Amino acid sequence: MVTKTDAQAAQLVEGIKSDIIIGRLRPHQRLVEEEISAQFNVSRHVSRAALVHLERMGLVTRRPNRGVIVRDFSLQQVEQIYEVRMILQREAASRVPMPAQPDALAEIEDIHAEYCRELDAGNLLQVNVLNDAFHRRIWATCPNQYLAETIEKLWVETTGIRWYGVGDPQLLSHSREHHATMIEQLKSGDRAGFVALAVDHIMPPLEAFRRAHRASTLGGPTTLQQERAAG
Repeated sequence: MVTKTDAQAAQLVEGIKSDIIIGRLRPHQRLVEEEISAQFNVSRHVSRAALVHLERMGLVTRRPNRGVIVRDFSLQQVEQIYEVRMILQREAASRVPMPAQPDALAEIEDIHAEYCRELDAGNLLQVNVLNDAFHRRIWATCPNQYLAETIEKLWVETTGIRWYGVGDPQLLSHSREHHATMIEQLKSGDRAGFVALAVDHIMPPLEAFRRAHRASTLGGPTTLQQERAAG
């Protein structure tokens, strides 16, 4: 039975996760129970439960004398994580049923249609939610669910990396095009094309992180939005 505290904590987890995605909460930023309780109008018990869950998800970490902070990654860590993701997604893409089953394909198409509507409306947070749903539904068709669950785990852990590319029109345009192509590949049974795109699709966010990291190292802008504003 789900208690009221459990429900509030789950809702708070989603709220904090959303703030990380869109950059309201940045890597290394402290998360203080009292401040969270006041901001979201919940008890400290709920805030504490939510932080524990976020830590288990890999979105936050506890540091000595610093408390809970939004998780950050070095460039080397990000590149290693993405290397593993590429291996896993290539393997999963080689296993999904082709052509896709009609019911699964219909659900994937519905998610993509909603994704496009929210993207056209400029609702970036919902775009990210639907992007998650799109890929989760595809990998759910993989016969090896341990493989799908591992992909999901790494995807969630790197949530904080997404803000480097949030709102970038070029990345969003590529994502829309890739999703449409994936659907056609699942329809037609284009295994080779789908396997290649499953890997290529995750590369633009990695490149966005690399650009931001280089800029930060040089003392310049640290987000794609700041890069554009600077010239």
